[in-house]
Amino acid sequence: MTRRFYQGQHFGNLLALLVSATAAALAPLQVFLFAYAFIGPLHYLTEMAWLRKKNFYSDTKSGILPSSLYVIAAIALCLAVSLDFYLHRGITAYSIALLVLLSLSTRVRDPRIFLALLATGLLARYFVHGFVIFIGAILPTIVHVYFFTFLFMVSGVVRETQSPKSRLTFLAWLNPILLLAFPVLLLTMHTSYPSPSQYWLTAETGFADLHGYLVHLLGANLHPDASILATPAAAAVLRFLAFIYLFHYLNWFTKTELLQWHRVSRRSWTVIITLYTLSIGCYLWNFLLGFYIVNFLSLLHVFLEFPLNWHTGQFLTTSIPRLWRRPTTTLARN
Repeated sequence: MTRRFYQGQHFGNLLALLVSATAAALAPLQVFLFAYAFIGPLHYLTEMAWLRKKNFYSDTKSGILPSSLYVIAAIALCLAVSLDFYLHRGITAYSIALLVLLSLSTRVRDPRIFLALLATGLLARYFVHGFVIFIGAILPTIVHVYFFTFLFMVSGVVRETQSPKSRLTFLAWLNPILLLAFPVLLLTMHTSYPSPSQYWLTAETGFADLHGYLVHLLGANLHPDASILATPAAAAVLRFLAFIYLFHYLNWFTKTELLQWHRVSRRSWTVIITLYTLSIGCYLWNFLLGFYIVNFLSLLHVFLEFPLNWHTGQFLTTSIPRLWRRPTTTLARN
């Protein structure tokens, strides 16, 4: 039964990878915006409900900050970041950096770890070009959507190998490998696209800072006009963003055994569906208004997931060394 579940999980992830890569290659801008606008809100709401059941992965024995205070801090700092989009006071990166430290305090209490992270952040702030943009734009987007999704997939494979009744298969590692390979292919492929309509263009400008930063890294300039997809570097970035966002959402909904959708209470589903309907209604009425509302939910679910990210990193750092010491006979060909 366990092995059958893992095989089904692997095939589900493989299908999500193939669908996401194909869709991103065919229509990157439309897929990216559709995934973010219409699939994203349901992901944010369901994940926050699931994290609440897990006490937001706060460790009361080893941490110094209870989950309730962390949730309050996350909501307050998320509001600060959202308001900074209008006020432009430059508090976004500092708010996110502060929340990273607060999230760590839900799991550890060793002051040396906090001092080490603080020193690392200060050094990066003054010696790494674009650090503020990295913290403000990359951490809650690409790092969360892509890097941590990859870590969660690897974590699942490692947990599978620790099961006494499981056998590590080639398919188990195929999906993480494809998750690394597909972005390379999408960034390097050469495909032309028709110019987007004003509707898509207006919505895309909400990601101008992130998009422009990535395009600059590829040696090009961002021109937020009708020729945005005509620039190879801009089109490459959009393919990458469309792929990682769509797969991030699809990967979440395939985790049926972990999330146990059938055990979610009717009250929770009512709240989730109501908020989701309101979000979609805002998009249909005014796309820009819907974007800012869903962007708040997106940031909040990222902030609330930080303790889980620390938990996953801690699990991998202690489990992978044991994995390498296991006999190689556990590897079976699929």
